[in-house]
Amino acid sequence: DEAFRLWITCEITQRFPIGLLQICIKVTLEPPAGLKAGIARTYVTMVSQELLDKIDHEKWRTLVFTQSFLHSVVQERRKFGPIGWCVPYEYNNSDLDACLQFLEKHFSVTILLGTPISWITVQYMVAEAQYGGRITDDLDRELFSTYTAKWFKDEIFKQSFAFNDYQADYNYKIPEGFEIGQFRDAVDTLPPVDSPMIFGLHPNADLTYRLKEAAEMIATIIETQPKDSGGSGGKSMD
Repeated sequence: DEAFRLWITCEITQRFPIGLLQICIKVTLEPPAGLKAGIARTYVTMVSQELLDKIDHEKWRTLVFTQSFLHSVVQERRKFGPIGWCVPYEYNNSDLDACLQFLEKHFSVTILLGTPISWITVQYMVAEAQYGGRITDDLDRELFSTYTAKWFKDEIFKQSFAFNDYQADYNYKIPEGFEIGQFRDAVDTLPPVDSPMIFGLHPNADLTYRLKEAAEMIATIIETQPKDSGGSGGKSMD
C-alpha cells in the first residue's frame, strides 16, 4: 500500500538498523539557539494569554516569566559542554509545563489563604522534583539549586531586580504588562548574543563553546564527504 506510513520513535541505540535509517525521513525537535530564541519560542508554544489570565495578579505573570527564563538558561547552558553541565541533560517542554502547573496551584493557594509564597517549597519542587528528576550528578544538582535560590525569591517582584548581578550594557529584567504581546515585544529586545556571565560562567567560556562548535561542524563536513574508492585497476575486497 503506497499510502501506508509508519511513525517510529526510538531512543539512541547502536543497534538501530542503518538501512532503515537511510530510507526514512528523520524528524527531530531541537531547542532554539540562544536565550532570546528560547524564551521567544516559550512565549509562542507554551505561554499563552489564557495562561497569563489564569491568575489575575501581577506576581503570577512575573513567576511565569522567571520560570521561562530559567528553562531557557538551563537548556542553553548545554552548549558549553562539560563546563556547562557535567552531564548534558535533555530538558524539554514537559519539565517547563510541570513547573508552570505547580506554580499555578501553589500561588493560587497562597492567594486563597492569604499566606506568602513558600520559596523553599518552590525551589525544591523546581530544582529537585521537576527538573531534578533528570539530574544524576551531584554538582549539577547543586548548580540547579543555586539557580532557583537566586531567581525564586521575593526580590523578583521588585522593579530593580535583574537576572544578571554584574555590570553589563543590557540588564535582563522581568517585563511588566497584562497582554502576552507586551512580553513578546520585551523578549525581542533581548541581545542576540548571550554573554557566558548570564549563565554564571567566566567570559572565557565562550571560547570553549566556539571551539566545540567549530570542531563539531568540521567533523560533520568530513563525515558527509564521499568515501574514496579503492585504487583503479586493483581487485576489490569483494
